[in-house]
Amino acid sequence: MKKFLLTLFVIAGLLFCYAVYIDNDVFRAIFKPLPLIALLILLKPNTKYNKLIFIGFIFSLLGDVFLMNIVDKFIFGLASFLIAHIFYIIAFSKRNNQLNILSSLPFYAVAGILIFYFYPHLGDLTIPVIIYILVIITMVWRAFLQRNFNNVAIYAFVGASLFAISDTNIAFTKFIQDYDYSKIVTIILYWTAQFLIFKSTTKAK
Repeated sequence: MKKFLLTLFVIAGLLFCYAVYIDNDVFRAIFKPLPLIALLILLKPNTKYNKLIFIGFIFSLLGDVFLMNIVDKFIFGLASFLIAHIFYIIAFSKRNNQLNILSSLPFYAVAGILIFYFYPHLGDLTIPVIIYILVIITMVWRAFLQRNFNNVAIYAFVGASLFAISDTNIAFTKFIQDYDYSKIVTIILYWTAQFLIFKSTTKAK
């Protein structure tokens, strides 16, 4: 079953990328949810950490649906991923609940740069996007703090970082300038991020 689901994760991802390439919204809608569904089935919610990540995956899946071209509800997608990040933050904080404010400064400096860069282009979405940036950067910071919890915890930090890069790419293409194959770049970063976060739930060796 595990091999089947991992194969589904990869093949569905490739087929979605092909659907983007040929610009077929029906195929996109069919294949986009499947990688995360595979991870949800694979994830064993047998610890508090895993349960929180599981809930985060559910809200991420909702975000995937809301951001489909045939649905196109950006603000609902944003809200769904915002909630997912909050569950990730709680999960990471379960592994390390220290405040360690000094360690947060580089991360919030990045948040400040992103807000400064995107601010003139956000229009009516200014407040939601600023809140989202602050939350996802908090998620990356909390993932950084828990990176030494065990020998799979580092996957969460790398995954959280890739998640932030993926979302930054979405913001760039939506508010600044789109470019060829941007959606493929975004989704590959996103699925890699979610897979690495999933890896952080697996049994430490």
